Amino acid sequence: MKAEAKWSPQVLRLSFSYNGVDSEKFISRWKRTEISEDIKEAKVRHLTYTDPVTQLRLLVHLKDYKEFNAYDWYAEFENRGTIDTPIIENILPLDLTLSIEDKERVFLHHAKGSLCRMDDFLPITTEIGTVTDGFHNTVDRITLNAVGGRSSNGTLPFMNLQSGEGGLVICVGWSGQWMADFKRKDSALRIRAGMENTHLLLHSKEKIRTPRILLLSWDGNDPIAGNNLLRRMILEYYAPRLKGEPVIPPVAFNTMYAYYQKKEVSQEYELKAIERSGELGIEAYWLDACWYGEGKEWWQEAGNWFVNKDRFPSGLKPIGEAAKKKGLKFVLWFEPERVRKGSDIEGDHPEYMLRTTLDPDTMLFNLGMPEARAFITDRISKIISESGVTIYRQDFNMDPLPYWRQADPDDRVGMSEIRHIEGLYAMWDELLKRHPGLAIDNCSSGGRRIDLETVSRSFPLWRSDFSDVPGLSYGVAISVGDQSQNSGLSRWIPFHTGAAWKFKPYEFRSTMSSGVVFYYDIREKDFPVEDAKRAIEELKSLRYFFLGDFYPLHPLTVSYSDWCAFQFHRPDLDSGFAVFLRRHESPFVSMEIGLKAIDPGAEYEISVASGFETPPAKRASGRELKKINIMIPEMPGSALLRYKKI
Repeated sequence: MKAEAKWSPQVLRLSFSYNGVDSEKFISRWKRTEISEDIKEAKVRHLTYTDPVTQLRLLVHLKDYKEFNAYDWYAEFENRGTIDTPIIENILPLDLTLSIEDKERVFLHHAKGSLCRMDDFLPITTEIGTVTDGFHNTVDRITLNAVGGRSSNGTLPFMNLQSGEGGLVICVGWSGQWMADFKRKDSALRIRAGMENTHLLLHSKEKIRTPRILLLSWDGNDPIAGNNLLRRMILEYYAPRLKGEPVIPPVAFNTMYAYYQKKEVSQEYELKAIERSGELGIEAYWLDACWYGEGKEWWQEAGNWFVNKDRFPSGLKPIGEAAKKKGLKFVLWFEPERVRKGSDIEGDHPEYMLRTTLDPDTMLFNLGMPEARAFITDRISKIISESGVTIYRQDFNMDPLPYWRQADPDDRVGMSEIRHIEGLYAMWDELLKRHPGLAIDNCSSGGRRIDLETVSRSFPLWRSDFSDVPGLSYGVAISVGDQSQNSGLSRWIPFHTGAAWKFKPYEFRSTMSSGVVFYYDIREKDFPVEDAKRAIEELKSLRYFFLGDFYPLHPLTVSYSDWCAFQFHRPDLDSGFAVFLRRHESPFVSMEIGLKAIDPGAEYEISVASGFETPPAKRASGRELKKINIMIPEMPGSALLRYKKI
């Protein structure tokens, strides 16, 4: 598989149609300029193409990351003329053709997104072949896309293309309705990605942006090498930072379970939660969808963004102050984009709403309207300031795509989506600017807005609603879902968390990552305090390994009779850990597994723990760790192997 990786003003890796003509047929005749600068991590280039007739300008912003052999770019279209442009359509910021040998095997490694299912983020491998190549399970074309207008709803917008001695990681940074199409024909593989539908004119002085694209090349035979380069790159150049360090998701306690079960929420009750959180070693107190409105069901109150004074007569300031006194972060839930009929905001500002006949009782708050965005940003910012919020949680429990499409006239298809997504980024950037140190949780029904743009501003503190009360939270199957979501998502991004319902090693190790969310009510008399403390201590002792490379040690499935095994390794420390999980119906007492990134000629200090207590360390050779037998008598059961090169 070969591709011309370097960008030049003469070779565009994007395409569009203008006035019915494909860009490749005319772009060479447009006036071309380039401005370049070198920054610490990359060479930055701004490539400009201007149509001499209509004054439509295409501006490509490109970063060439030398250290990673990676290219990041997005484009803008601006009408610098005095009248409307002709129709611009099929805007694809990635349009790249790779040369493929006739018998060369090509594999696309991709993943499910979140749909509140046990197999959320489960990895998938599709062979892109031809109908005559003799291989099984091949397709000559595959198209991936988001579902309903949220970027990781159904499909994760991260992909890894493998062929021969290496491959190409492809990321789409767009928090709306994206698509990626891979088509093999003869000796070529064409890759196209961008928004699913664009067919629009631009008014005079109007400007729009495209999705962001990241291409990252990798060498070797194992595609996880590409995934780990992506994880490293996200950590180094994309993840939000505070005082120079990546913002790591906390160990948090979410009080929503008590609200679901008892409808109990009050200042007094929440202060008890904060007190207990501090005793356990929890790092963040989380008030979810039960603090606002007039006392109806939480989902009915969307659009009533004022504190419920019956529950919190003094507002949320005492809550924030109590959390701060205990050294806790304060997580507060919002859902600004969904608005219910009859709510405060819908009544005061009906002009801020996008509507659809499919659901007349639910509206989409139009973040693409500048005055609407300013209004909701000010409303949220005021609550953050008054309450001492340190983690802003933005949920989004609806599919926006039907609203965008109904709002678009025939000559502006895609415009409502573009403006909304631009507005989302602008709102988050403004909140981060106004509140230094603020972190953002991108929830969106649990893990449905994870993409390159959102991970540069936020993290998913709740990676799947499968862990919520309406799911299988009380059964043994919840841990299988935790393993799928945890191991599946860790292949692509370094930061995410899920719910912990139980605090025994098997259940906790199934869900723990760089953070975790306590969902069972810690205020209950039967809450297992000592188990929870030991679980938190174990996570914190492993936390910085979660920032290292990730290795799946066994094929990931959601079969109850299987095992799950994975490893985190810090190359800079020559150490790491591996987790082995025997599921509740697995007949296999032991498994032989080889650790990754191990020097076979070196000696290591290792320990293997079934419980939270770490046993005395022993020595083992790297050669032994390349072929180690792990025994787990319990069903279900787990083992934690720690290792360090001597």
